[in-house]
Amino acid sequence: MTLDARPILSPDAALFLPGPHFAADPPGPKLYFFKNRQFACYDVIEEKLVPGYPQDIEQHWPGLLQAYPGKALRGAVHVPGWGSTVYFFFEGERDLLAWDLARHAPQERRVPLAEVLPGAFATGEFMAVYAEQADRQGVIHAFQGKECLRWRTGTCAPAEPEPGYPHKTADDWKEGLVLAPRTGVYLEWPNRSSAHSNRKIYFFMGDLYLRWDVPSNTRNYRLDIVAGWKDWPTYA
Repeated sequence: MTLDARPILSPDAALFLPGPHFAADPPGPKLYFFKNRQFACYDVIEEKLVPGYPQDIEQHWPGLLQAYPGKALRGAVHVPGWGSTVYFFFEGERDLLAWDLARHAPQERRVPLAEVLPGAFATGEFMAVYAEQADRQGVIHAFQGKECLRWRTGTCAPAEPEPGYPHKTADDWKEGLVLAPRTGVYLEWPNRSSAHSNRKIYFFMGDLYLRWDVPSNTRNYRLDIVAGWKDWPTYA
């Protein structure tokens, strides 16, 4: 007798937006978590799942999964300085789908990875996440195996990674990361105590997540996803 494996809780992609992408969602910043063929909306103000989620990706993000049929999402990157475009990464693909937030639709042209992250890992899967450093400089981090890359962001795509990269992940993310996480997302909590930094990166790995404080570049803690995220959704 064999038992079915329990589904991994980590999302396939996570996206932070300063406001809702859909009119029916409450106002304020939102986290969108994508897994399999569904997505969920997490209210950053209320710190809980928005009622009515998860919902179907194809219905609300038409053309997203159809860009690479049968390929799983591997991440999402939105850089505020680049405008209303979100770049979605797919398993085994070196071209990205560019989603226009203003039009609620994908761009027709697939974007080569080299146009967005020049000098990225040449082969294999990697995870990318946008964040703002202690001085508010925007950066994109990429993780593959035990190595990481970093790009500085402005109003357009960077010309190359920062000098000296790749680095060993364990050297840059001491006492935090060793291996590449499944996905990650950066956000600033608006309603938490001002006595502490509210700018965090959340890295998801299997059924665990790691909360990283950006200004101090230190790990806060690592917890079970269901213990740390109220109303964590169950995906079909």
